[in-house]
Amino acid sequence: MGSGMSGGYSGSRGAIRSTIKSLPKNPNKLLEKGWKETTPVSMSQNTTSKMYTNKDGLSIRYDKGDASQGGYGGKDHYHVLNPNSTGKHDYYLDKNGNPVPKNSKASHIIP
Repeated sequence: MGSGMSGGYSGSRGAIRSTIKSLPKNPNKLLEKGWKETTPVSMSQNTTSKMYTNKDGLSIRYDKGDASQGGYGGKDHYHVLNPNSTGKHDYYLDKNGNPVPKNSKASHIIP
């Protein structure tokens, strides 16, 4: 198990890709699909980001865009935590389910 915040993941790579491709514009739709909000207290106190975990143990972070910021900061987007992460170099997954570094452009997934 890697250092990502995903816990024990029991799904397949195909399931991850399918999940990524079906991320809704409104993250509240995740709750309707059985995901649980798992935002750590420290994150909720310091950011507007939200964490969600599905029944298979896959975790994602949703960042609400702020129109006053440029780039991805101005757009609603997700980050999918790599369940097999070993560090910052493979912390997230891109839109195709491939490992990518923390703070990389590819880690930002626009719904």
